Amino acid sequence: MSAVSDVTPHPDRALRYAVVGMGATGVGVFVALVRSLAATGRAADAEIHIFETKERLGAGVAYSTPHDCHLLNMRAGTMSVHPDDPTHFVRWLAERVDAAGASTEADYVPRRLFAAYLQEFFEEALAQARQHGTKVITHKSVVSDCREDARGMHLIAGLDHFVFDYSFLCLGDLPSTEYLEFTKVPTYIHSMWHGAGLEVIDPDTTVGILGTSLTAVDALLQLRASGHRGAITCFSRRRSLPKVQGPRVRYTLRHVTAENLRLLTADHTRKLEFAEVAALFQSELEDGLGLAVDWERVLAEPSAMFTATLAKDIELAENSQTLWYSILDATSEVIPHVWRAMSAEARAAFMNNHLSVWSMFRHCMPLDNARRLLTMATEGAFQVTSGLTSVAYDDERQLFRIEAAPVGGERTVYDVDYLVNATGTGFALERSDSSLIQNMLMRGDISPHPLGGIDVGFEDMRVVRRDGSLSGRALYIGPLTRGVHFYTNSFETNLANAHSAVATVMARIGAA
Repeated sequence: MSAVSDVTPHPDRALRYAVVGMGATGVGVFVALVRSLAATGRAADAEIHIFETKERLGAGVAYSTPHDCHLLNMRAGTMSVHPDDPTHFVRWLAERVDAAGASTEADYVPRRLFAAYLQEFFEEALAQARQHGTKVITHKSVVSDCREDARGMHLIAGLDHFVFDYSFLCLGDLPSTEYLEFTKVPTYIHSMWHGAGLEVIDPDTTVGILGTSLTAVDALLQLRASGHRGAITCFSRRRSLPKVQGPRVRYTLRHVTAENLRLLTADHTRKLEFAEVAALFQSELEDGLGLAVDWERVLAEPSAMFTATLAKDIELAENSQTLWYSILDATSEVIPHVWRAMSAEARAAFMNNHLSVWSMFRHCMPLDNARRLLTMATEGAFQVTSGLTSVAYDDERQLFRIEAAPVGGERTVYDVDYLVNATGTGFALERSDSSLIQNMLMRGDISPHPLGGIDVGFEDMRVVRRDGSLSGRALYIGPLTRGVHFYTNSFETNLANAHSAVATVMARIGAA
């Protein structure tokens, strides 16, 4: 092991920073850090060390897919890296030959294009860093530990031991922590984004997909594009496929607002119960739509054939009858504050009883994807069933046996050759395959949030230790802070949190 870098943190010298993970969130942190150092006169001789194993910086799990069938789930007009310049990505697309025809705000473009956009964003910041005398060092290695003491943040990466003044941890979407008992089975795909992914699936085999979220949609579309011919079944406990996005309408919130939160919480001195928050959203939707909503029907478990529901959702999107989506989309900025205002019991009730239905309506699929799925479903290429009760592997027959009992239907047993886990990010820290998380968790340098993921300060992103204290030098940004911020699977939210994390560090340096 190499010698420890002899660095003692001191406000009068140029500091050293680590950014662990260079997916979209890591790039956001890096760019904000470079600009803040330059703006505050601290750029000269500062060091930023980047730790990332992938060749491409900025893609991460979310945007690393090379397949054109994997579209951004948000319109191009909402994906700018510059909050004060919302059409920046649209203009960037218009200037690229390989994005010809994708130059309007309403376009859904392949994710590989957004990865290229993020890489250019990173490279511009890299040039700015060099111009101002900031050293940027890239390490293609896995960070296995991060420990804080009086000297600073000690990072172990491979055989190397570093000491930094501040560490920004941006691990991104970690693999699911469900169904780990099958990881040794060769026909089980724990993540379509890691390892060989779906490419190992024989085109004539039967496939089961655990989940019906946007990740499941990605899996279906990739299997279709690769020429898969065998039967495919998507399984869920409750929800059906995501709803379909229609035209985006600018909507001004009337009820779910910061001012109403202040009034309801008596200047943030009391917590809101679930019924209060539900009433707030009910008022917003019914007022915005101009009609009473049959909530019992909306929240009921799916009973109609999914093909009929999908066809109806497409029709509503095509006829601009999806104002409800624009209303929910408008709540993005205030949602973390609503979440913070809720009592622990209210948050737990939501996660246990309503998250799946919320996600179905809030995280909708692009219309183009929905049309492709409807074609597949009409041809009998796949089916969807809810009421998932059990999953097991039959060693003798080398098949997965999946049981489901949907509402209004009979218990059915399905045998599939391959099983794909499309349940999304793994939030159970104790089951995470990240050695960094495991080592920090074991020492108590991080603590699991009661609702999953990592506990951090709401505004400053500093990690919360087991004893409840906040780290002075370690900050975590990304999807694993869902328990604190709730809405952490959007680029804009994580970009905003990246800026908050960097602002926290700049303030602490200035106060030193």
